Amino acid sequence: MQGSKIQLSTPEMDVFCNAQIILTKNSILQKTVQLLSEVQNELLETASGFIRNASPSPKISRGENYLGLPYVILDYPRIAKGEDLFFVRSMFWWGNFYSSTLQLGGSFKERHGLKLEMAYPSLAAQDYFIGVNQEPWAHHFEETNFRKINALSAGNFAAVLEESPHTKIAARWPLQTWDSAANNLKDSWKFLTGLIA
Repeated sequence: MQGSKIQLSTPEMDVFCNAQIILTKNSILQKTVQLLSEVQNELLETASGFIRNASPSPKISRGENYLGLPYVILDYPRIAKGEDLFFVRSMFWWGNFYSSTLQLGGSFKERHGLKLEMAYPSLAAQDYFIGVNQEPWAHHFEETNFRKINALSAGNFAAVLEESPHTKIAARWPLQTWDSAANNLKDSWKFLTGLIA
């Protein structure tokens, strides 16, 4: 019987033989879920009447394959009824960043579009991004998906809000700022939900 034609490179074999890598990864993901659970509990205390009454309870989910890499997500609020979307998504993406994204679609986009347009100065000042992709569930920060708001004029910002079938406003931070992550996510959540209050 011949050996398999599928071969592992030396670096692949080194990783394959090192169980500690996966154990460390699992520990990091568990701590990330714990951090988001703490954030979730504080957001529930902070939530206004509309969010509290309209949204199901927060949801933390994790997966192994957003563009090939693990992720952990907290969604609150999380309203999805057909085209009507209202999410604030806190996301940790392995090897990349953590982020906070306000996502509106359908009637929520129509209802709050002008408020967001009027918030251009504060969004630009705080280094937020706007989604420019037609795909509502793309979360990477490549130029094809998000653009810095402070790199757009107020008119261009308004045009993106108007032309897209959904709106995504997001902030991101490097994973190295883990120690500030809970506060960054809570502050961003309060800021983003405050824009449409």
